[in-house]
Amino acid sequence: MTNAGKRHAAELVNTTRADPRLRVLIASSQPFTAAGLEALLRAHTDLEIIVSSSGPAYLENTIHDIDPDVLILDVDEYESASGNDFGLLTRLARMVSIVGLVLDPSVMWITQALQAGIRGLLPHGTPGDELASAVRALASGLVVLSPELSDIMLSHQIPLDSGELHSVVESLTPREHQVLVMVAEGLFNKEIADRLRISEHTVKFHISSIMSKLGASSRTEAVTQGLRRGLVFL
Repeated sequence: MTNAGKRHAAELVNTTRADPRLRVLIASSQPFTAAGLEALLRAHTDLEIIVSSSGPAYLENTIHDIDPDVLILDVDEYESASGNDFGLLTRLARMVSIVGLVLDPSVMWITQALQAGIRGLLPHGTPGDELASAVRALASGLVVLSPELSDIMLSHQIPLDSGELHSVVESLTPREHQVLVMVAEGLFNKEIADRLRISEHTVKFHISSIMSKLGASSRTEAVTQGLRRGLVFL
């Protein structure tokens, strides 16, 4: 390893696995970005935050040494460094669950990222509580897309072909997606009807359709399936 690589490794804190908290690696060669992300998560005591300034050339070695549960990555930074071919991101995704932070991604880019194995996509500026929730969800084996990115995919009727992301995504209408999100929030049918300004009968119809499309036998199971497919963000 070069001297630069050794310096990157030296910046990493204790790497033992005695701590029961979720180990979260924040990787950015931009100090202000890394410090900002660390500050957002500092209040969440169930997360062990490790910051690395490893550039793309050293990040794979860093992940191997640290063995994090989740990697938070400024995807734009690392994708650009790897030539926009998703090669580096694909290799990283095989090593660790990734929460990718993105800026104005296209439908095609989101699809390719999910196919590359990235399991979480959030926009830059996501609040700390939501970022922490995404980390926990990924550590539990779920897929996380922010509501904004989910809406992009749904509005273009694009199936998400990545592991547990089945083509069911394309069969949910935007209205059904709205209803599913509200069910996940714990709202009752009347509350959903009032918020959307539709009848309770219509809400029941949408929920029945959602359950059928997701292969769920209950509202709770529908929410669980929505979480697993990145349709619902908690």
